[in-house]
Amino acid sequence: MRRSSVQQTVLPGSRPAPVPPPAPRLTSSRARRRLEREGGGEDAAQRAGVLAQASREVSATTRQAAESLVELRSAIGDIAGCTTHASTVTAEAVRDAQAVDERIAALQGATEAITEIVRLLSAISQQSRFLALNAYVEAARAGEVGRGFAVVADEVKQLAERTARAAGDIGAQVEAVHRETRSAVDVVSRISTTLGSIAAAQDTVAAAVEQQRAATDRVVESVERAAGGSARITEAVAALADDQREAYVRRALAVAEDLLDEAGGVQLGEGRRRLPVRDQVTGASREVELPDLLLGGVPLTRDDDPRRPAPLVDDVVALVGGSCTLFQRLDDDGSMVRVATTVVTAQGRRNVGSYIPRRTADGSANPVLTAVLAGRTYTGEATVADRPYFTAYEGLHSADGELVGMLYVGMPLDALPG
Repeated sequence: MRRSSVQQTVLPGSRPAPVPPPAPRLTSSRARRRLEREGGGEDAAQRAGVLAQASREVSATTRQAAESLVELRSAIGDIAGCTTHASTVTAEAVRDAQAVDERIAALQGATEAITEIVRLLSAISQQSRFLALNAYVEAARAGEVGRGFAVVADEVKQLAERTARAAGDIGAQVEAVHRETRSAVDVVSRISTTLGSIAAAQDTVAAAVEQQRAATDRVVESVERAAGGSARITEAVAALADDQREAYVRRALAVAEDLLDEAGGVQLGEGRRRLPVRDQVTGASREVELPDLLLGGVPLTRDDDPRRPAPLVDDVVALVGGSCTLFQRLDDDGSMVRVATTVVTAQGRRNVGSYIPRRTADGSANPVLTAVLAGRTYTGEATVADRPYFTAYEGLHSADGELVGMLYVGMPLDALPG
């Protein structure tokens, strides 16, 4: 079996359409028995194609959902990382605040110790004033003898007063430091409380993000499994659709061959005539001299009027649907020209006279002609006037075995039977 995508018809203004035929004029009993036994298969093949397209769309949607969830999981991972980092920084700030609190508490203890020393100095200076006063009184009682002692007592009194004033100043400063220290302790305490609340909230957020990430991981795994299953289903349905199409075109080809055999086969006539032909790749026209192609001994007229029945091809379409074309070999290179077809142009004429050249637009060998010239049946996808078709091509030989043309049958890939 050969499958490929081939550009079959690219003629400007050309479109595929089965010509509404009259009742078949060729009624091969062998073809009818084949259809009764195997069925036409066109509806099944078309429905399989529609199912394959729907399956591909479901698979693509599932794959996109899986990709979106993977991106979401990555974003949640980034958020979790940022939250963890913020929690770490906050914890460090809490520890720093606690250290500051401890140092301020130590400073407060030191100021309280200084306050005690100041109180002691104040008490000593007070006692010194009392002693100086007593000494002064005793010196006065002693008269002239105690005069020198009175001077000393006065100096001691003045010193005690200065000491008391200095102690008072120090006490005031220490009290101010103590007040500021208490304020700083309160502020640091509030900062520590706030940081602790932030840390707790971040821990809660981090736990929630971690739960979300775990849930997303489970969803991603489920969707990825679903995407994998959908892809396998798509492959299986596509294979089934291809098998149905393959079976249909081969059955249609067999019916066409049965009708061809009933008609007496094809052969080249003795007479020759000049005919205009068109290259379907380049659109270039030229005239060639070809022998008549005889169907059952009767020359094919190459009539492009769809109102008049075309031999064989209309009968094939009437039996199995789709489209059908009879080609004649154009030259030794193997190019094939349409001499009877159910495909009509936009102008409403049968698309006879156009030919498939041996080489494609890029210079490579045409795979359809390569298969037919090698004696093989070609089956595969082809684009017929911008519409995808599944096709089959078979070489036509004269009684002496000469390849004189080929037979085509095909069905649209995107058609849904009514």
